[in-house]
Amino acid sequence: MPGYLGGSVLARLLEHPTASSYEITALVRSEDKAKKLAPFGVKTAIGTIQDLELLEKLASEAHIVFSIVSYGYFFL
Repeated sequence: MPGYLGGSVLARLLEHPTASSYEITALVRSEDKAKKLAPFGVKTAIGTIQDLELLEKLASEAHIVFSIVSYGYFFL
């Protein structure tokens, strides 16, 4: 699953009454996390926020982008 913040936002999106009418793609850091989202119908892209080419590609395919990154991520 995404982290605490991203997981909370994702849960709210999936609970929305019209959730089945839109496609959600989540950026995750591993195949293991991607597999955990598959049962919820969430598409995934494996990478990090430092992969600018991937981020540009994903953003160009999206109508809305949520950037939910913990401040501590930059100090790992």
